[in-house]
Amino acid sequence: MSWKIALLVALINGVLTAAVTIPVAERLMEAHDVSNFEGKRGFAIAFVFIPMGFVGGFLLGLLGTKLAHALEWTQFWKAVGFAVALGQGALFGIAGLSLLTVVRPPLLDGQALELQLEVLVPMARITPEARARDGMRISLYAGDKDNHYAEVDSARYRQEGEVLIVPATARLNSRSFTRHVSFHIGTETWLALDLRLPASPTEKDLAWTAPEPLHEARTAVSDRTLTDVRCRYRVVKVPQAAD
Repeated sequence: MSWKIALLVALINGVLTAAVTIPVAERLMEAHDVSNFEGKRGFAIAFVFIPMGFVGGFLLGLLGTKLAHALEWTQFWKAVGFAVALGQGALFGIAGLSLLTVVRPPLLDGQALELQLEVLVPMARITPEARARDGMRISLYAGDKDNHYAEVDSARYRQEGEVLIVPATARLNSRSFTRHVSFHIGTETWLALDLRLPASPTEKDLAWTAPEPLHEARTAVSDRTLTDVRCRYRVVKVPQAAD
């Protein structure tokens, strides 16, 4: 191949790839919920993605020229075509793979979903510490990118016989096959429950489950100790906000 042709093709392809990288990178960062606080996205695009796009496009421009066997200037546009195809193919291929890793919430009838929980706690476990603010906490784990506290509504605590019912809600943010609820009373009690929910809940999951016993979370998986604290749950559709 001709190095003069190769360098010019590489320069053109580098500039073109860097230019296309700008909107692609912006879209990917939005999809991954990258904050734009204090211009973080702009700095990332200017100092990371544009240089990467240029370098990648430049190198693929050299490769495209070699693959086109461009020895004469009459083969210049053929080399450019090869280079652009390689550059854009690589860029959108990487972008596509990145979008596959985006955490997407499950939907039912086009509506977002949340998990409603009721933890049934024997009154013998209710200490003054448990009655305090944040005395009882519930979290929902659905993966490394989806682990958050549920909203415990202390105003809706209710007692039924010798059991205090602790209601809570947690948004379903991802289509996870593995969801765990953790329940804490103060710093001493840590219990857990493995939820039997599909990655994308269906209409049958809108009904309350039967109460299930929580197990001690500090014990090994092979030696789980069930407790007298139970939990029932269901999925509900989140009403869409009015325009």
